[in-house]
Parts: sequence; structure tokens; C-alpha cells
Amino acid sequence: MPSAANVIIDASADQAMKHAVSQRKWEVAMQSMLKKMAEPASVMTLALIALICVAVPVQAGEIMFTTAEKDGSKIWEGGGTIDLKGPVSLKVKNTLAAEHGFSVDTMKVKEVIKAGEEKTITVPLENIDKTVSEHKVYCQLHPKHAPATIKVAGK
Repeated sequence: MPSAANVIIDASADQAMKHAVSQRKWEVAMQSMLKKMAEPASVMTLALIALICVAVPVQAGEIMFTTAEKDGSKIWEGGGTIDLKGPVSLKVKNTLAAEHGFSVDTMKVKEVIKAGEEKTITVPLENIDKTVSEHKVYCQLHPKHAPATIKVAGK
């Protein structure tokens, strides 16, 4: 017959073993939960980065305009928001059969874009009127064409 001391020691050892097993199960469960949380977190992180990229004003070299014809009217499609921290580059593409004007008076831009031509126009900061919040983009050759706009961040 076991002594009372042996019973207490055995009970303590048994309790310690159960605690160790319980602790290991908890660790495994936590690791599994963290892995599951990491997957959506990665997706959320990518979604947040994408949102920031869309919401942040475009920098120089990222504003694109393309000619288009909609409902019988020719237009410059495109535009965006600029931050006026450096020169602004405008990528302009005429996909139509005739030449078209590309003007932005508040940026001192006046160009003629030939049919099929793609051109990059770099506007120095000193040429940009900083008092306006929207810059009108239009065709100076065909006044009836619909205008586009370039917005200024923070205005």
C-alpha cells in the first residue's frame, strides 16, 4: 500500500504533467491562431497599401491624358491630383486620326499633338499657377471639345 507522501508526490507529478500538456496545447492553439490571423493581416496590409497608393496624390510622371470620342464629342480623358512638390510630367497620347491641341493655361502649356503621337510634357514648378485648385485641360484647336481637369492636393 502506497504511503500518503507517495500519493501526494504522484498527484503533484500527475498535476504537473497535465499542466505541461495543457500549456503545450495552449501554445499550439496560439500558434495556429496567429498563423490564421497572419493570412488576413497580410491581405489587409496589401489592401491598405493599395488604398494609400490610390489616395496619395500622383507624383510627376504619372498623369496621363488620351484623346477619345464620346457621344460625338472629342475629349481628353485622364487627369489626376498633383501635389506641387516638384515638376509635373504630363503623358499625352492622341489616338484619333487628326491632330489635337493640348493646353493648360495655368501651367503655361500649349502643344499640338499629331495623330497617333505620344508625348511627355514636363512642366516646371515655376510655370504652375499655385493659386488655383483645378487646372483646366482643353484643346485650343477645337474649342467645342470637352475639357478635363488636373486637381491640386490640399486645395
